[in-house]
Amino acid sequence: MGTVLPLLPSIPGKSDKDATRIHEEMAVDLIKVKPGQKILDAGCGVGGPMRAIAAHSKAHVTGITINDYQVKRAKLHNKKRAWTIYATSFAVILQMPFDDNSFDGAYSIEATCHAPKLEEVYAEIYRVMKPGSLYVSYEWVTTDKYRDDDEEHREVIQGIERETLFPMGRVAYWRNHVVVVVLSAVGIAPKGTVDVHEMLFKTADYLSRGGETVSYFDF
Repeated sequence: MGTVLPLLPSIPGKSDKDATRIHEEMAVDLIKVKPGQKILDAGCGVGGPMRAIAAHSKAHVTGITINDYQVKRAKLHNKKRAWTIYATSFAVILQMPFDDNSFDGAYSIEATCHAPKLEEVYAEIYRVMKPGSLYVSYEWVTTDKYRDDDEEHREVIQGIERETLFPMGRVAYWRNHVVVVVLSAVGIAPKGTVDVHEMLFKTADYLSRGGETVSYFDF
């Protein structure tokens, strides 16, 4: 697993790495936090955005996620980078173990859509934020062009909901697939990598179809 999970838009003239950094920094810029303030990453995943945002804002970032494996990976990545100045704590439950009015701001990057009930996670975020503080969220949504009575629309949306990953065009998929097959054949890639790659491509295809046919979803 890498260090960044969200699917962020590309920016003309920028590398994928720079585009990701810019979108992460924009999230914290929008909530107008100051160095030393406490902010919440609601749905931190493996902590990629959290680390970038901590470095950019000089704020104390606390990450929370519902996946225990991601918590372990986030802690590992933080330890590798010697993140000791801006200490980070983690929790793995939606009922956040924080007092009311604990944070000077909060953000979510393609995260709350994975919560069982949006109302509950938003209520918790609101509870732990200080009065007057700001919250920003990047989320997947359907537009008014989406039609639930359209079989293809439903198929694509359901395919995207099953899994999310970085989109790759069909040409890029086959290029990457060749690399994966070769790495597996020589024993560098773990057993099962090819099967996982093929499974993930199905979702990439849904993402491509959603973008190429009709703009009925956005984030």
